[in-house]
Amino acid sequence: MAAMALKAKDIRIALLVCGTPIPAVAKPFGEYPALFRNLLHSGLDLLKSQKAVDPDTTLTLKGFDVREDIYPERLSDWDGIMISGSASNAYDDVPWINKLVDYVKELPRDKEAPKVIGICFGHQIIGRAFNAKVGKSSRGWELGWTQTELTESGSKFWQDDIMRIQELHQDIVHDVPQGFTLLASTAHTTNQSMISDDNKIVTLQGHPEFTGPIMTEFIKFRTANGTFSKELSDASTLVVDRPLDNIKAAARIVQFCHSE
Repeated sequence: MAAMALKAKDIRIALLVCGTPIPAVAKPFGEYPALFRNLLHSGLDLLKSQKAVDPDTTLTLKGFDVREDIYPERLSDWDGIMISGSASNAYDDVPWINKLVDYVKELPRDKEAPKVIGICFGHQIIGRAFNAKVGKSSRGWELGWTQTELTESGSKFWQDDIMRIQELHQDIVHDVPQGFTLLASTAHTTNQSMISDDNKIVTLQGHPEFTGPIMTEFIKFRTANGTFSKELSDASTLVVDRPLDNIKAAARIVQFCHSE
């Protein structure tokens, strides 16, 4: 048997919950802690099947609703901090968002801080915390199944040449902040993923926690309320069930949190 790349441990992830999925998603699939727990366990299972981690490795994820000012008590208790998506705008001047930005800004200065992963809104919060411009895209919404192109650094980190992922955003990080390296891009959004130069923070603009059925519910709901045009909705629905690289991405996030 091949030697295990990573020893057994309980990988502990603190999820900073920044939003709530629509009822049509939350009821059958769960809220963000359940979605990310399922995603990361799938990633861990893939690593075990590849003999990349010891089979006794476990993963624990706990949600902290930062909208209610609930944060992890001790950073040293965690191997990773994930920041979820949200219907809110990362650039809004509201107390809970401003506190989250300040919290993220201070993390690199804390020797006990774990790895940090930003997803969609979390990606944008990290961009704002490190002085990138965050705001609406002039191209409007990027919606549904999307193929992102990886840079040379992105291929090294995500271990592929492309990443197929679900997208649900019109806000973007307009540039790459100082101290970060670009990992992925699309024609719509140049900064789809980035990593800090100290290898402590990684982000994704897309949603690895969203499957085709989950995205279908978002498309139907936001088309019905007028957020998405029929043209955009129809185009996104046509490709919504194409293959995704979400489990491969989850495996890399698990490895990222497991490594020193």
